[in-house]
This record gives sequence, structure tokens and C-alpha cells, in this order.
Amino acid sequence: MLCCLVYSFAYVGRYSYNANIGAILAYYGVTRADAGMVSTFFFFSYGAGQLIHALLCKFYPKKYVIPSVLLLSSILNLSLFFLPSFACFKYLWLLNGICQSVLWPVLTMTIGETIDGSLMKRAVLLMSMSVLIGTFLSYGGGALFNLFGGFRFSFLLGTVFMTAIGLIWLLSYSVLTADSSVERRDDISTDASSQKRSPLGALVGLLAVCALFAVVDNLVKDGLNTWTPVILKEQFGFEDSISIVLTLVLPVFGVFGSVVALQINRFIKDFRGLIGFFYLLLSGCLLGLILALRVNAVILTLVCFGIISCLTHGINSVLTSIMPLSLREQANSGFLAGLLNSFCYVGSTVSAYGLGKLADRSGWGSVMWILLAISGSATLLAGGVTAFKLLHKHTQNGVKEKK
Repeated sequence: MLCCLVYSFAYVGRYSYNANIGAILAYYGVTRADAGMVSTFFFFSYGAGQLIHALLCKFYPKKYVIPSVLLLSSILNLSLFFLPSFACFKYLWLLNGICQSVLWPVLTMTIGETIDGSLMKRAVLLMSMSVLIGTFLSYGGGALFNLFGGFRFSFLLGTVFMTAIGLIWLLSYSVLTADSSVERRDDISTDASSQKRSPLGALVGLLAVCALFAVVDNLVKDGLNTWTPVILKEQFGFEDSISIVLTLVLPVFGVFGSVVALQINRFIKDFRGLIGFFYLLLSGCLLGLILALRVNAVILTLVCFGIISCLTHGINSVLTSIMPLSLREQANSGFLAGLLNSFCYVGSTVSAYGLGKLADRSGWGSVMWILLAISGSATLLAGGVTAFKLLHKHTQNGVKEKK
């Protein structure tokens, strides 16, 4: 629960910019591409930092490193509260990404080391709640502050929340981990490869394919998460506060994505096949969103956004929580979570600036068609890899029977 709250409040300090991107566009008079560049700087540094911390997190003193990075991130949020020149935003958010990139691998490793395996499913669900809590606090606060023309108070909100949870972690970490003997009993249905040690080549192959899935997933997820308030404002003429409130629908569906992923994982235990199933549904929803935007159907647009959020968060949960914790006997769960999360943020880096630039040139319709093409390609890749694995397994079984 403490890890969940830490990541939730870190989201407030991460989305304090994205939640107010429409108001910031109007206040500073910049283009969508310029506004998206700030998020791109954050996603780039966050993704690169994830890769570094995936390798080094096992050496970090967890009690002190978590509150330290939360304090630094809160100071950076506080600096934006004073509304400096817009040229400063991307560099301050670059530093914010460096700070916050420590959190996910360290928190995942902490869970893997201290939580009984029989409670792991609950741990995954709790961590998925951090997205809901953090997004509600950041976007809800942003909507409230925008009603009174004070979007900059969102940055102050992030400062307060992160400082508070950092102090709680510092004071309670030793007590909560004093008796953390972990029984390696799993409550997560896993790929057969996670039940026993796989050859290194098989693990590397799994991670390579899942890294591509991670890039695509966050390109869609964070791209729409960043630009949904702007799309609703420009497409349907909503005020900034209303657009932000409607965007709060997305994290609710996102939590359902994690629940659905855990349940379907009981039947589709191969991670690549599970992700391919999600991508197939995602492609269909993106096509529905294109049609809804074309006919200006507000309700259908919101429903499509919600389902897309559910599916993309489900994929993200498989990649950064379920799979790393399931394979913790084969590799450091913090390393696996940080590695795959770093590839997630490759997609995020492209989405913020790239989709904003494409929207400036060709409109949001072109953006949606690009996302559909990318999702469809991921579906075909997942289907091909899963079919190849099944064929290879069938061939091996045939050879054994002949012997």
C-alpha cells in the first residue's frame, strides 16, 4: 500500500504539466508541437533513466533513495509554480524525468523481495491503482484550479503530495520491512517458462519481443493521455476544465485493464499471446474512435477513449508488473520492470512531440490512422510469434515421441 501511494503521489508531480497542457498552450501562446516537446523531454529522460536504474537498483539504499528523488521532484514542480519562461519548462521536466525514473524499478524490486508470493496478485492490483489515484489527483486538481484560472497551483499540489509521502516512507520503511521473509508461492498464472528456469536465449527472446510491444503500447497510451484534453477541446469546443474532467474517465478504465489482464492470464499463459489478444481488441477500438471523431459523436468518443485506456493499461500491467514479478526467480524483478518500462517510455517520448507535430500539420484524424496502423502491426507481430512458438513446441513434442 505504501508503494502504491508513493507512485500515486509521484504521478501528481509527473502529470501536473500534462493535466494543464491546454491552459498552458493558451497562456504562453505556443504551438502543440512546442507544448508536446516538454513531455517528450520528460519521457526521454525517464525512459533512459529506467534503463540505468534497472541495472543499478539492487545497489540502492531503498529507505533513503525514494524520499530523496521525491524531494527533488517536488522542488522542480515548485519551480514551475512561479511560471518561468516557457523555454525553461522542457529542461526542468527533463530533470523531473531523471528523478522519477528511479521509482518504478526500486518499488517493484521492493515488492518482489518483501511480499509473499500468494499476495502477489493483490500487489499487482494495488500498484495498478496508483495510476487511477495519481491521475485523479492531478487531473482533478487541474480541473478545479482551471475553474479559477490558476492552473499553476497544480505544480504546488505535486510539491505537497510528494514531500508528504517521502517523509512517510522515510519514517516507516524500516518498520514495514523488519519481518519480510518471502515465501515463493505464486498467485499469478504464468507462462510455463516462469515455472522453471528457461535458457538465457529464451528469456532474451521474450524480452526483445515484449520491448517492441512496450514501445507501441505507450505510444498509444501516453499519446492519447497527453492529448485527450486538447482533442476534446478542439473537436467539441469544451472548456479546459470540462475537458480535463472528462479525461478522468480514462484511469478508471485503466484499473479495469489490470484486472482483466490478470484474469485472462489464467487462460492465456503465454505473455506474447496475451498481449496479442489485447492488441487485436485495441486495433478495433482505434477504428471505432476514428469513426466517432469523424461524425462528432461525443459519447461514443468518450467510450472509445475509455476502452482504449483499459486495453493499453492492461498491456502495460502485463509488461511492467505481471511478467517481471512472475519471472522473479529467473531475474531481478526490478531489473525486468525497469528494462521494459524504459522501452515503454521510448513510445511515450515519440508520442508527445510526434503526435503534436502531426496534429499541427494534418489534424487529429491522421494521428488516429497512424496509431491504428501501429497497433495493427503489433497485433500481427504477436500473432506470428505466438504461432511460431506453438509450431516449434509441436515439432519438439513430435521428435520426443519418435525417440
